[in-house]
Amino acid sequence: MTQSDQDHIEDLQIRIAFLEQSVDEMNEIVTNQQSQINMLERAVKHLSSRLDQSGSNNIRSPEDETPPPHY
Repeated sequence: MTQSDQDHIEDLQIRIAFLEQSVDEMNEIVTNQQSQINMLERAVKHLSSRLDQSGSNNIRSPEDETPPPHY
């Protein structure tokens, strides 16, 4: 192998190592984001169920509402 070939191989190895590190970092970010998404989905479901339980009793239909005083 010539020196040029060896330099080319070393350059490729450095690039592969950098890409592997980047993939590992992005994988960690995606994993953390998925955990946050799961937590937010649970929170939305919880809030939605609480709204269904308490909110529907206090909201009247538009027909039952009296018009504002400026009408």
